[in-house]
Amino acid sequence: MIIVSQDKTEIVNFDNITRIYVHKCPNEISDVRCDTVNDLVINLGNYDTEERAKEVLQEIIDRCANWENLKIGKLTGFCSPKYEMPKE
Repeated sequence: MIIVSQDKTEIVNFDNITRIYVHKCPNEISDVRCDTVNDLVINLGNYDTEERAKEVLQEIIDRCANWENLKIGKLTGFCSPKYEMPKE
């Protein structure tokens, strides 16, 4: 599965990610970031609230789980090898 950054300037292969997390910034905006196997930190998108950032993180979890289930023959929800970070 791949994740397309919010600004559409980066594509990250899920196999190269060690973690995805919500980072609360000092200005009340929350980022969804990922760390890669190469020790890079990539900002995937930013959101007005921490709550919204957590919702986006949950969407990524759900999409990844659905994709993995599809690969073993179990259809569970929307399955796509691509997740695009929402604008808002």
